[in-house]
Amino acid sequence: MSNELTFYERQKLESWLRSRLSLREIGNILGRTHSILSREIRRNGDSRQKYRADTAQRLFEKRKHAKHQGKIEKNPQLKNYIVANLNNDWSPDAIAGRLKEVSAQETDGVTISRESIYEYIYNKAEKYEKLFLLLPQRRKRRRKRGGRKPRNLPIPRGNSIHNRPDIINERKRFGDWESDVMEFKRTRTKGAVSVQTERKSRLVRLYKMNKKKSPDDKLTTLIKCVESLPPELSSSYTFDNGSENRYHLVLKELFNIETYLCDPFASWQKGAVENTNKLNRRYLPRDTDLDSLTDYDIYLIQERLNNRPRKCLNYQTPNEVINNYLQSGAPKP
Repeated sequence: MSNELTFYERQKLESWLRSRLSLREIGNILGRTHSILSREIRRNGDSRQKYRADTAQRLFEKRKHAKHQGKIEKNPQLKNYIVANLNNDWSPDAIAGRLKEVSAQETDGVTISRESIYEYIYNKAEKYEKLFLLLPQRRKRRRKRGGRKPRNLPIPRGNSIHNRPDIINERKRFGDWESDVMEFKRTRTKGAVSVQTERKSRLVRLYKMNKKKSPDDKLTTLIKCVESLPPELSSSYTFDNGSENRYHLVLKELFNIETYLCDPFASWQKGAVENTNKLNRRYLPRDTDLDSLTDYDIYLIQERLNNRPRKCLNYQTPNEVINNYLQSGAPKP
């Protein structure tokens, strides 16, 4: 693996720095050492607070171009070989690949990558020689690279819900949560509501998400939920296999919270939060224009649920159950 980050990794780094993750925690998720991330911030950003993925990628591309640009300009044989074969309708990939076989005869053993040829065409030669006209697509500007997110990324495997201990399954303690996302498919809104339910007390936490399938947005809401509560009320979280949950292991890194995953296509296995969603729909039907609701509006709905007497709680409210537990001297984690 290259020591240079991809644009996608730079986007994740920017997002997680804003979420106040440490470099070691980010490195564990990305599979990078914290020293590589530290160097990335040093070279491509003024500080953790000012690091921006777009700027970092631009600086990286600029340095890479400067490194390879001189290689073509300083070697007339190499430049002539590239230009001649562009005129023969060869692609940069074909030129670079062929050169590996014939460089001894054509360019005194000098080879070059396909990417460096593209960079030469678009970053230098375009201005004077318009070599882009020799490419099949004849684009004056190259398509932006690295900007598209990989789709359907696998979720890092955590504990299976089948390994969830009886103390959680039988609701014998406080602090075990189930998490879900409410979508609004009948409107044009891109957002969603992140829903967390504490299994024993049925306490609810609701947060708006800007994008319904965004792992970053979901992680932000989870961190908000954990930080809004005393540590003794955050022992475990159970998730389904939705792509928005791919950063569930961050909870272990940040707060030492165990996470469990349902079986694929078995969201019914986290029944506490699924039942909460049925109550939520009274206030947030599927045709809700989520963009018209503020965070405070969502909070008011949350507290209506938390102050609603529940038969399963002997007609106490979730807030009452939690407050009684904390006032009775809840054990510290």
